[in-house]
Amino acid sequence: MSKQNEILATIEEFLKDRKGPDFQVSLESDLRKDLQADSVELMEFIINLEDEYQIEIPDKAIDEFNTVGDVVDYIEKRTAGH
Repeated sequence: MSKQNEILATIEEFLKDRKGPDFQVSLESDLRKDLQADSVELMEFIINLEDEYQIEIPDKAIDEFNTVGDVVDYIEKRTAGH
């Protein structure tokens, strides 16, 4: 499994825990519209990913995330070599 697929699987697991087992997510999923996430849910999502991958995601980066793919790419770059 590629690093990208591993990260996507982690995100999918987190979202299914909160949205239900039938919730579908892809790299193209819009964080706010498709995931129906308000600002509190988005921050919970980000904090969970920071803990999972032992990274810090600055607010500036969060503001630039539009899709799940954006988040996956960011995490993949920050965890390269780990």
